[in-house]
This record gives sequence, C-alpha cells and structure tokens, in this order.
Amino acid sequence: MPEGYVLDKPLSLSCPECGGVLRPEQRAGIRQFRCHIGHVLSAETVLVAQFHLLEKKLASVMALLNERAELCQQLAEDARNGGERPSAFEAAAREALARAEIIKRLLEEEWIQPLGDLTGEPPAR
Repeated sequence: MPEGYVLDKPLSLSCPECGGVLRPEQRAGIRQFRCHIGHVLSAETVLVAQFHLLEKKLASVMALLNERAELCQQLAEDARNGGERPSAFEAAAREALARAEIIKRLLEEEWIQPLGDLTGEPPAR
C-alpha cells in the first residue's frame, strides 16, 4: 500500500453469490439487497455470507504466505549450494511466516457475531 493510504467507505456492497454490485432496497420495512443479475438477499444473509467469505479469503492468504516462505527457503538453499548469499531469501521466508502467523491469529480469534454464531447461540450484546 502506498504511504498515506486511506481505506474509504465503499460506494457499494458486493453480492456474496456472484460478486456483482448490490443495490439496497426496503421491502415491507426489511432491508434487503438485489444484485444486477437478480440475487435478492436480506441484510442478515449478506452479513453472514461476508463473514464466511472473509474467513475463506484469510485462510487463502495464510496458505499463500506459507507457500511463499517455503519457496524462499528452497531458493535460499539453492543460493547456498551455488555459493551465493541466501540472506535475502531467508529474510523473505521469515517475513512471510511472520505475516502468516498474524493472519492465523486473526482466524483463531473470536469475532463478534451480531446474529449469533449461527448454531443457535444468542447474538452478542
């Protein structure tokens, strides 16, 4: 990310089914969303789907960081065997593992579930 990057408020939400743009609607006092191809979802459904997608993407990032660390370790070994300095590869491997550990902690921590934990537990207060 560039220096001074600011995470702005999104202009729209994306459909958890297809990734399309969601348009908010009110039907009989219920907040819902409709995407450009016709998926209609309650706000609660979007919230739950976002959480599951977030967990899946974080797990993918953790796996990719682990793969990067392994590749860097292999390249460090190749450098050592070729009489070159492996320090940059070793540093990159350590960095990837450290970042993977941060993502792992995010995945292991409890998240606030405003609709309950989807197994019958009441919502967080």
